[in-house]
Amino acid sequence: MRYLSVSADAKTVKGEKKGYLTGILYLAPASTSGVANVCAHATPGCMDSCLNTAGRAGIFPAILVARARKTRELFADRAGFQAGLAKDIEALRRRAARLGLTPCVRINGTSDLPWLALAMADRFPDVQFYDYTKHPAPWTRARANYHLTFSRSESNDQDCRDALRHGTNVAVVFPVKRGQALPDSWQGYPVIDGDVSDLRFLDDEVKGTNLFPRNRGVVVGLRAKGRAKRDCTGFVVKSELIQIGAIA
Repeated sequence: MRYLSVSADAKTVKGEKKGYLTGILYLAPASTSGVANVCAHATPGCMDSCLNTAGRAGIFPAILVARARKTRELFADRAGFQAGLAKDIEALRRRAARLGLTPCVRINGTSDLPWLALAMADRFPDVQFYDYTKHPAPWTRARANYHLTFSRSESNDQDCRDALRHGTNVAVVFPVKRGQALPDSWQGYPVIDGDVSDLRFLDDEVKGTNLFPRNRGVVVGLRAKGRAKRDCTGFVVKSELIQIGAIA
């Protein structure tokens, strides 16, 4: 079984232009596999707007079947799954070398399993890993080769504030259409465009200036896509709340 999808969407293809070859592991999100909840902090808004059915996955049901099968395999045989995943990472590393690109891996494409990502990051210290997460205190799990971006939901604004204060970037979905500008700031923190690519570990390059202090996080602005365009839970920031007071 192949575990990693390589440059499988528009944002990861953009990453190739920046010199990176991206492999992403897609599992069946939340409890949809029927065997385990791989997104412990998923909210109704998050699940309703999940990109699990976006792109080719919304056209070819076999993709969703494969994601559920991988999830079942993970929880039936963790050691065997990790061994297979490690082989895919090694193959990605070889392919990247042939193409003159730098390999990077996102373990939680449609899941949020810190233990699995950390196990792989420890196993491959020379490979750049990155993820989005809703598990609180992400700064305690970051590593030199494992970058984390905290994801805002309709009910975790306090965790977002904590992450930003600790220097962790926070992804926020705005009611902004494709091609339109994102707001300049949110909660008093500057917003950068997260739709330029999926290479979140490069976002920290903007830090160290007056506008982007090195010891604080930045907001990674994302435009609402797919079902998120119809969100009414608050997962997508409401228009009237985009410009609010700064955080002390």
